[in-house]
Amino acid sequence: MNRIFISYRTIDGAKDASRLADDLGRVFGDDQVFLDRQDLRGGSSWRQEIARAIGHRPVVLLLITPCFAAARHPDGRLRLHDADDPVRLEVESAIDAGAVLMPLRVDGTPMPQADDLPSSMHALTERHALPLRTDDWSRLDLPRIIADIERLGVAPAGTPAAPRPRMHALRWALAAAVLLLTLAGVRYAARDDIVLPPTAAGPRDASPPPPDPSRPLEVKAAEPARGSLEGRWLLTTADGDRIPLTIRQQGERLLLRSEPVRVDNDPDWRAYLDTLAAMKAGPLTHILFTAEGRLSADRADLAVVIASAEERGEGSFVVDTGHLDLRVGPEGRVMAGSLQLNSGERDTVVLARQP
Repeated sequence: MNRIFISYRTIDGAKDASRLADDLGRVFGDDQVFLDRQDLRGGSSWRQEIARAIGHRPVVLLLITPCFAAARHPDGRLRLHDADDPVRLEVESAIDAGAVLMPLRVDGTPMPQADDLPSSMHALTERHALPLRTDDWSRLDLPRIIADIERLGVAPAGTPAAPRPRMHALRWALAAAVLLLTLAGVRYAARDDIVLPPTAAGPRDASPPPPDPSRPLEVKAAEPARGSLEGRWLLTTADGDRIPLTIRQQGERLLLRSEPVRVDNDPDWRAYLDTLAAMKAGPLTHILFTAEGRLSADRADLAVVIASAEERGEGSFVVDTGHLDLRVGPEGRVMAGSLQLNSGERDTVVLARQP
């Protein structure tokens, strides 16, 4: 299964894409790197092969070249605004599948602004971009790209993958944000104040059984959720940990985000932090939990990214990724479902709207 997918605009990105594929293949193995020129099988459907590769949620390296957003048809229309533009389809598929999307700015090409992109690609502008320069390719840029790919769990050929923190460590780290916000004067409802729909919690006067982490909670809405889900929410795990979050909504798009949470003083993160230090990677002191995706009727399908959130430094890197599947309860006050991380951890969660 390909763990690295290279996306590029053929008109000016083919040469750099081929060079990058060769270099990454020598480090991670050729079978780990997907490049359409090398990996599309004769007689296969281009769209099916691309969808299959991205559906496995690889690390998607997107080459930002001058023609990435500026390529035009002979009549002047922008190619990126075509619904079937290959580069657009690859980016949209990566976003929808919850794949890690890593833009690479080739030779100083600036990142496109949201106004330059279709609305389905606006999430791209929120991704941290790395430089990929001809003059600094081997000395500076390629080693940093390789290091970030390794942090995402893709191991070099012949070596084991770096360990990732277990989910319970993530839960305890994020739960610390509750205390920080309480000290800041932000008040959240106690667990007893969370009103769950009958299908999630049973009758109000009954003691509900503890959640089964192996099965997602099912919330059956009496009718499709109405109104905006935007605002403050409290996520509660099966173990009772509570995580304050903020949700932003633009139409059917949802963006869920936590506050930065400190992890360098958490013993459960020590093995992961020691691995980063051995790789001579940048320090990790805080993490940020985000999830983005679409709302359809009473269901939210969100791609999760857990990334570093350093107060100082050049930028963030991804610690883990995954998928959050939620059902929206009546009137949009409660959501419940399952969280699955690509490191293998799974948990049942409930979100309750806060005042």
